[in-house]
This record gives sequence, C-alpha cells and structure tokens, in this order.
Amino acid sequence: MSKSSWSEIPRGARIAGVIALLVVAGLATKMGLDFVELQENGQAISTRVATPGAGDAAVEPRTPVVIAGFRSARFGDDEAAVRKAIETDFGVASDKITEGASQLEKTKLLAIRVKDIVPESGIGEVVYILGYTSKKLIQVNVVWSSQLSPDFTPQQFGATATILGNYFARQGFDPKTISVNQRLPNGVVRVFNGKDLEGHLVTLVFQEGELKVTPDEKASEAEKEKAAAATRKVAAVRLSYVENAENPDVLKIEKGKF
Repeated sequence: MSKSSWSEIPRGARIAGVIALLVVAGLATKMGLDFVELQENGQAISTRVATPGAGDAAVEPRTPVVIAGFRSARFGDDEAAVRKAIETDFGVASDKITEGASQLEKTKLLAIRVKDIVPESGIGEVVYILGYTSKKLIQVNVVWSSQLSPDFTPQQFGATATILGNYFARQGFDPKTISVNQRLPNGVVRVFNGKDLEGHLVTLVFQEGELKVTPDEKASEAEKEKAAAATRKVAAVRLSYVENAENPDVLKIEKGKF
C-alpha cells in the first residue's frame, strides 16, 4: 500500500503540489472551494474558456441528472468499496493507491494518477475523500495541471475545461444552481457549477498564470541569471464532485467548546 508523506492537504488543495503551482488549489481551506460564499460572488466574464452549452442549454428541458459519485465510486462507499471502484474504473491495484490525510479536516485521501481521463488531457490526479466521521466517500476531485503535464500549454488545459463544461451544461442540473464562466477571487474562472435535485454539487474551475523558471544547477552563472528573470505560463483545471457542500463531513469544533 502506497503511503503519502502529506501532512496537510485540504481536500481541494495541495494534491500533487498544485497549491505551490497556482492559486486554483488554495481558494479556501474547506471543501477545496468555499462553495457557499463564492456562490454569490461570481461575475460573468470573457475568457479563453468558451461558454459551455451556449445557445440551447438554457432553453431545452433536460432529464434531471443524478450525481451519485464519480464513475463506479459512489457517495457513501466505504474505503474498501472505493478501492474496488478505482481498480474497476482505472485498473489501479489497491497497493498502488497513494494515501494521504488532511490535518485540518481529518479526512482521508486516496489518490491515483491516470492519463487521458478526458482524451488528450494529459495526466490527471483523481483524489477520493473519505469523511471524518463516516469514513465514507464524500467528495472526488480530478486535477490536471502544468505540474502533472509540464509539456501542456494553458490552451490545452483550457480545452479540457471547455470540453467538460460543455458536457455538464447539457446535463439536467437544477437550473437555479447553474453558473458558467464566472470570475472568482484570485482570478480563477469557474467554468461550470451546478447541483442535482438532491443538492450534490459539480464544480469545474480553471486558472492560468506565470511561474518563475527554476535555473538549472549545472548552468553557468550568466545562464542562471537569465533563467532567474524568466517566467513560464502554467495552468490547472480542477473538477469536484461533492456530496454535501453546505455541511461536509469534516472536523468541526462545536461552539462553546473553547
């Protein structure tokens, strides 16, 4: 069984070091994104990410969608069932799954890396989150990033976000909960956000930015100086399936305890 040395991993953050790469993984320390507060703060913008489902998505009646989990993994599954679902869906044996934990939320994480979950999307990291009290599946995050696929351009990550956004926009989410292509704090674009009639949430975010280039230790001093001033464009996409965004099964300190 693969053990992780992660000591502090909020459920939307720090998986595969994404928090060190982009703010997309550091929007909040609870639920990865603070879904409740951000719900009212988005503003429509123009971005490289095309508006999902433009035209017919808002007018055609849809059969109500049911978000029960991600692929074979279902909300409420215990760890054994999640591990079995991972092997069924991705052919990853149980002893190849990386384990992690959030010291803040006291949740357990099971993570794998898979190539081309979406065609030509590069390496994606799929993280299954088990609740603090229930020890059962409460959330699944899928992350694509420049750290996982360093040869990918921001445009390629944007294409993945658009493909997924278009897909979700055509599903039967509760119309009152749907938002597309909204700017959130720190410049993140929420490509899609929606809930099914039972309140299960799907949210898809995209961000691009720049990082300083790390000089090669073997380079000359002149080359190091030049590299130190250089930057490279990076990007990340995160897709989250959340059982209960308003009342997640994470560690909570009761009022009056301290």
